[in-house]
Amino acid sequence: CPCCFTIPSIIIKLLTTASALTYGQRFLTKNSNKWVRRISFGITLIISLILVGIGLFLLVLSNNDDLRSRGFANFCAMQNLKDGGPMNEVRCAILNEANISGKVLEFGPGPGTNFKCFANNNNNSTTSIQEYVGVEPNTYFKEEMMREKEKRGLTFPLDFAPFKGEDYVDVTSGSFDAVVMTHVLCSVDSVERVLANAERALKPGGKMIIMEHVAAPDGTKLKMFQDVVGPIFNIIGNGCKVLDMKNIIESYLGNRFDVQLQEFEAPIPAFPLLFARPHVKGVATKK
Repeated sequence: CPCCFTIPSIIIKLLTTASALTYGQRFLTKNSNKWVRRISFGITLIISLILVGIGLFLLVLSNNDDLRSRGFANFCAMQNLKDGGPMNEVRCAILNEANISGKVLEFGPGPGTNFKCFANNNNNSTTSIQEYVGVEPNTYFKEEMMREKEKRGLTFPLDFAPFKGEDYVDVTSGSFDAVVMTHVLCSVDSVERVLANAERALKPGGKMIIMEHVAAPDGTKLKMFQDVVGPIFNIIGNGCKVLDMKNIIESYLGNRFDVQLQEFEAPIPAFPLLFARPHVKGVATKK
């Protein structure tokens, strides 16, 4: 709401750390010579200013939904311009192996990131998509999706549904052949509610195609790193969270689906996405 103003805990931690560095430096170097004190103060001041800058940037983003949505859409659209790369190969391999056809529902399509893979599918008449619905609450993606569809030469009808995955209930039960969810469940409010809507939408024999980043094993250095940077990317990534996604999906779908998920390390750059390398991918087929 317009009158609401929140300060996420990560911002308080950043500002507190900056203050502690600035004041702590004086006590640690008070018995040193003047050049050591000056150099130490200069380095500490630079680090503190950087922390304060990051904190203020995150504060603005966290309290401005429109700016956060627009910025995230622009970032994803820029990334989507890259056609090659090992991550796209992984993405398209999953979608192609699933042999997607018929009526397709995708949660969180963003700027049409998977359309490059659908273009490959459409070269094979046995995997043609007849109708496509993209459920995407960030309306800044709509224009990018339409542009990407035209760029890839895709001819299937496209319906852009501007809803959260949890709220997309206006769908006939058992009406879709496939549901696609890649890098979306991390940012929803309730993974279980999105999975429930996906389950309801699927026909018996229909497939959920899933690829998500996941939490590293407890006690590992990577898990500790995820715990540190996770709150920052929760703001920058428009709600992105680090979750034990494989366990959540398998626990919810239970024996109602034939779930085939495998963990893997995604071939993505260490900077700035080292925390997101642990992934899970696979297909869940409705019984």
